[in-house]
Amino acid sequence: MSFVGIVSDCKCFENVKEELKLRGYDKTINLIHITQKSIQNIKNIKFEILIINNELEKLQNYQTNLEKICSNTKYLLLNTDINQIFSILKKQKSNIITYGLNQKSTVTISSISETDILIYLQRNIINNNNKLLEVEEKRIKRKEKGKCKVYDIMIIYLLYSLYDYPIIDEI
Repeated sequence: MSFVGIVSDCKCFENVKEELKLRGYDKTINLIHITQKSIQNIKNIKFEILIINNELEKLQNYQTNLEKICSNTKYLLLNTDINQIFSILKKQKSNIITYGLNQKSTVTISSISETDILIYLQRNIINNNNKLLEVEEKRIKRKEKGKCKVYDIMIIYLLYSLYDYPIIDEI
């Protein structure tokens, strides 16, 4: 079982967790919500993927713990649309993959409508099975208006891509 840590608000965490469970991937991916309360207890867990989708200011007092967690992770997924504490990235050995509405992000959105979004992988990445993921665009329909934020959908897209799971057409 793979450990995936996520620094996010509760709603994002629940949306991603629900999507993994819906597809049966919760049996192979153990998604762990990293919060101010939990960071002390999980500092020794080796995460395969760490997702930072939230401001880190609430975790500033735990920067040493966060640096330790980041240094042991294989993939670090960063939302480039929020302010980050980039000092934790200085000694990174992990693969850093950025996502967001920012044009320079590895994964971004090229089109958004009420019914679907077009996700754009702008750079090749190597997934967990050493498979090359080439530049592509993927249209994903939105199930319920407003249920999953665009960032949640990008996180789910990246998780499925990194674990070589089929990319679904609807979230």
